[in-house]
Amino acid sequence: MQKKVLTEVDLYHGEVDMPKGFDIDRDQIRNDIIESYVKQNRVNTNPQAYAFDDYVVPFSQPLQWMQDYVRDHWRVEHGRTLVTKTMHGNVLHPKEKSWTRHRVEPVDLRNSPDYTLIYGVDVKEGSSECIIEYDDNRRKNRTLHLPIKDNHFIMFPATNKYSFSPNTSNGLNIILTINYEYI
Repeated sequence: MQKKVLTEVDLYHGEVDMPKGFDIDRDQIRNDIIESYVKQNRVNTNPQAYAFDDYVVPFSQPLQWMQDYVRDHWRVEHGRTLVTKTMHGNVLHPKEKSWTRHRVEPVDLRNSPDYTLIYGVDVKEGSSECIIEYDDNRRKNRTLHLPIKDNHFIMFPATNKYSFSPNTSNGLNIILTINYEYI
């Protein structure tokens, strides 16, 4: 008997473990996201849009280093290159959760991302999870709950719906989302 895998849902996660002296200044990334939040620099200004609570993340050296780390390690391990399509930050207040959504445009699959990456910029320990929805053949509507941790990432296909569980801490949780295509 032979087996052929037609499709798979691949998920990657881990810590962004930079070399000594090149630590990522997550404080700068956090402050950039909070500044966009305070100035209401939204990705989408339509209150009915899912992206209404997504905030613009400006370029910074620490942000670039984090992206370089993920891109370079993924290229070495999987032989493909990740190219950033979009990115945004979220600020979750205590008891606040996110919308359930995916990052694919059904009417524009060609220009949709391949992967979504979630990065914990400033997340109180044990206070929030990334909930990823998937189907396992006829076993539909399964979920995987992964804790969102500081300086850790979770990357999965952009076709999968996901959400952030309610923030159970007494402080803000700052999360970065990057959408990639691969070449």
